[in-house]
Amino acid sequence: MPLPDLRIAQAILVADARGVRVAATSDEFDAAEAERLVALFGIPPAGVACPLAHFAQPFGRRHVAVVQAADRPGGAHAWAFRFLVLAADLYRHLGDPFAVADHFPPDWSATGPLPVLEWPPAPLPPRTAAELQDVLKACDPATEEMALLLGCTQVLVDGGRVRLARAEPAERFVRALWKLLPDKARAGLWPASFAFATDLPFDAAAMPTVPPDGGLTEDGLKGYPPGNYEHRLQAAVEAGDDRELAALLARRTGNDTIRLGLAIIAAALLAAVVLKFIP
Repeated sequence: MPLPDLRIAQAILVADARGVRVAATSDEFDAAEAERLVALFGIPPAGVACPLAHFAQPFGRRHVAVVQAADRPGGAHAWAFRFLVLAADLYRHLGDPFAVADHFPPDWSATGPLPVLEWPPAPLPPRTAAELQDVLKACDPATEEMALLLGCTQVLVDGGRVRLARAEPAERFVRALWKLLPDKARAGLWPASFAFATDLPFDAAAMPTVPPDGGLTEDGLKGYPPGNYEHRLQAAVEAGDDRELAALLARRTGNDTIRLGLAIIAAALLAAVVLKFIP
């Protein structure tokens, strides 16, 4: 299999009362598409601070944008957005927008031309049971955070969506949630550790105010019926079973299973047609 395109375009955009403008960009960056995403991301309510948040979204037909959003220093009500735009096939190989953003720390003061970045020709290291044990141990028992985290994981695996009411970015929680998802699921889902509108199709998002149609309440997420994935994940992590964990994280998504079933049906129909016309 050929390597995906490893190049990553980047840009910094600023949004304030005057609108959205590009402060710095690499060559051939689609500024219009970036401005569209910034506009749809929403305007923070007065008094809401955001030291740093992350989100990921499709960027055109063949790319994905991993975006960091942060308050601009200096007191003005302005936001800066750092875009990393990578080929969709590279994003499918990686699946973790937080790892992508962490690999390329932003220079928020940059202006003018920026270099095109390049991902090293290697996959992300596999997740281990010890790593996920640390994720679960970090949960706050006073708020039943582990139940919320595991419930959100199963909801996303089942094809649902997660909306959490938060007064500040839920960076740690959404990062932990993405650690627990299967490889293919997290590569096809869109997170936001903070968002201010429902115009972008986030699968999991923290928001200052959850809209009435925001799906399950937080209590509903905590009490979501444990499914096969959640049971097996928790058992593998608690047992420190890296082999079982690797198999579980590599599982098919529901769409994969449907496609496989349709392919089997199509093959059976084709075979029946062929045999019908064989003398």
